[in-house]
Amino acid sequence: MKKDMTIVSKDIDAYYESWFRINQAYSIWAQQRGTTDNMMFALYEIHSAKEGCTQQQLCRKLFLPKQTVSFLLSKLEKQGYIGRSENPRDRRNKLVSFTAEGRKYAQKLLGELGRAEARAFLSMTAEERRSVAKGLHSFAEAISKSFLGDRKEP
Repeated sequence: MKKDMTIVSKDIDAYYESWFRINQAYSIWAQQRGTTDNMMFALYEIHSAKEGCTQQQLCRKLFLPKQTVSFLLSKLEKQGYIGRSENPRDRRNKLVSFTAEGRKYAQKLLGELGRAEARAFLSMTAEERRSVAKGLHSFAEAISKSFLGDRKEP
């Protein structure tokens, strides 16, 4: 095992450097627009769920604690960007969906985000893009299995 660690330690270091740079880039981008990366990703997930989503779904999808997601949703609700309604499929969990103003805000922010991400991806070759997507998918599967065993969620 020690030999294996020596072999992969440089790869792990390179991975961390890239991961930190990517996280920093998203964080700075969001801050420049008066929000946070967690808020931006919450908006993305709410927007992706065409018929609304629950707080529990957001926690699972974003891998954030319930308290963090609750704080984000409360802030969005106070700003008038989301509403919470009874979920017809599960009355214990409220359904989160955009108000008209919230949808407009999210579409503007996420549109700008999408264009920035597209510029980044288009600066790479098609082969590099496929390699990044395939590599991240493989790593996500491997790290989940290493950390969680056969369980898919924490």
